[in-house]
This record gives sequence, structure tokens and C-alpha cells, in this order.
Amino acid sequence: MRWSLLCDTLRARRLLPTLGPRIVELAQGRAGEQFEAAVDDALTAGRHQGTYLQMVAIRMMQALFDSGIRCSALKGPLLSEAIYGDPGRRLSSDIDLLVPAERLQDAIAAVRRIGYAAPSDYVLPDGRPLLHFVLAHESGDLPPIELHWRVHWYERDFARERLLPDPGEDRADWRPACADELASLLLFYARDGFVDLRLAADIGAWWDVYGDSVSPGALDEIAASFPALARALAVAVTVAENVVGIPAARVWTSSSPVGLRGRLAARLANPHPRTSQSQLYADMGLVDGLLAPNGDFRAFARRQLLPPHEVLSEQAHHAAKERTRSAIGHCVGALTRYGVTIARTFRGPTLSR
Repeated sequence: MRWSLLCDTLRARRLLPTLGPRIVELAQGRAGEQFEAAVDDALTAGRHQGTYLQMVAIRMMQALFDSGIRCSALKGPLLSEAIYGDPGRRLSSDIDLLVPAERLQDAIAAVRRIGYAAPSDYVLPDGRPLLHFVLAHESGDLPPIELHWRVHWYERDFARERLLPDPGEDRADWRPACADELASLLLFYARDGFVDLRLAADIGAWWDVYGDSVSPGALDEIAASFPALARALAVAVTVAENVVGIPAARVWTSSSPVGLRGRLAARLANPHPRTSQSQLYADMGLVDGLLAPNGDFRAFARRQLLPPHEVLSEQAHHAAKERTRSAIGHCVGALTRYGVTIARTFRGPTLSR
């Protein structure tokens, strides 16, 4: 075992504090002092960062509660402490908060009073962002805040109805029902194209802690209530079963087939990506198209193939590119990468249910 290579790989994927402690435990002294020391250092740094983010998140949530805005934390150190028993096991660099769509502007105002600049995200015709608004602190002293109004492209009501506390339950430690929280983690995993192990590890750790509290067929009820999410949930729980051992048949009892698109999306799951960032983003976009509800092709095309110029400019900025591609150039590039991924997938092994 090349422990130094494993250490570098886990660190690069922000998994060293997440998976490292379990690897050390299983190795029973064979990991070596350097690997064990690196895991300890990663845990110490993660705890410092996680505790700091926790404190800021609680402060931000209280500011929203004080303004009469319901909110809940998504992922981050609060989830890390709940499922790993340690705020440092799940590395984060920002704070994700969910608020009702109709209170987004009020939430922005509340956060800006704490020294944050106005967001510059592209907004839909109804004034909402594609997924969330990102607010950066004006002096850089506090971490970025992402104000979400939904957790997946295909939903407009699930997050508002199932992932926010009822009025009067304004406390930072509020948690949604177990089935709803599991669904949200599966939807995050699907939205990120089943790439890498970070979200899969979260789902596995969550199940270890809360799985016994999930009733049989719990995801069937959610899919029936929010049919646009049915394919994404069905495929996500199948992939989670293959990657981290979630008992899919217990929580998803529906006999409804996921279809060719769903089976192909499951085969695209990539726990160990060894490709370029551009190809990874394309793979995520392809999974989006495969899992999209029937009749949603136009919305998918606007998200992944022909996004607005503002979105392309933002993507170029994040990728440190000097020049923004045209919409047509982006579309041709994405379709080419989709073809590469599909060809590679059909040459590889099949994921079994």
C-alpha cells in the first residue's frame, strides 16, 4: 500500500478527515506514523474550521430568525457533527442556508446587515436564482453565505415544504424528518452527478446514525408527493447502494422502472474520477439531462447546453479562464464531452442494482 499516495489523494478530494480515521482504524497500525499524523492534522484543522463555520452559521440563522425568516442549515459542519459526531470530519468553506423562495430578498437584506455584499448571481425571470444566491463578506473576514431556495433543479416545493421548520420552531438545531433529510442528501448527490465520494460518504454515515428511523418505502411517499423528483431519487438510492451499501429495497419499494435514461445515469456514477474538471462538469450535466423529468428538456438545455451569458462568465471566472466561451461554443463542447462519456460508459463495467 502506497500510504503517501493515498494520503495525497484523500487530501486533494477533501476526504482525509472524513475517511482517514476509519482507514487508520481498519489498518490496525499498518498505516504508518506519517499517514496517521496527516489524519490527525487534518482532523485538527477541520475542527477549527468546522467550529468557526458552526458559530457563523448559528449567528446567521439567528439573524434570519430575528427577521421572521424561517431557515435551516444544509450540509456543512452542523451535518458533520450530526452524522460523524465531529464538526471537523466534513470539510466546508462556506455556509449553505435554506430560506423560503418568497423571502429571498428579505434574507439577503438580513445577511447584508452583517457586512455582506450584494449577490451578483444570474436570476430567472421570476427574480429567483437558478439555485442560490452567493454573498461574500465585504472585508473577507467571514465565510461566503449561500442562500438556497431549493436543493435540486427539478423541485420548487420539496425544500420549502419538507426542509424548513414550521413557524415558531426557529432554532439552529432543528432537523427535518429523517426521510426528508435522506431525500435531500440523495438529491444533492444526484445534482452533483454522482461524482466522487464526499456526498456518498455523507449518505453512508447518515444511514449508520439514522437509518433505523426511516420507515420502509419512505422515499416512495416523497416521490408520489413530488413526482418530478421520482427518477432522481430512484437512481440516487440505487447508486448509493452500490457505492456505500444503503439498502435501497427498504426505502424504495416502488416497482416503477427508472427506464433507459435512469439506468444510464446510474452507470455514469464515478466514485473515483480521474479526468479533467471540464469533463467532470460535462458528466454532471449529462446526468442532469438523464434524470430530468419528462418534458423538462428546455429547462435542462438552458441550464447545461445554452446557459445565459452571465452564467458562462461566472463559470469562466471560477475556472480562472481569461475568455468566456460563446453559448454555441459551450453547447458544442458539452455535447462532444457527453459523447465521450457515453462511449466510455458502454465500454466499462455495469453497475448492478
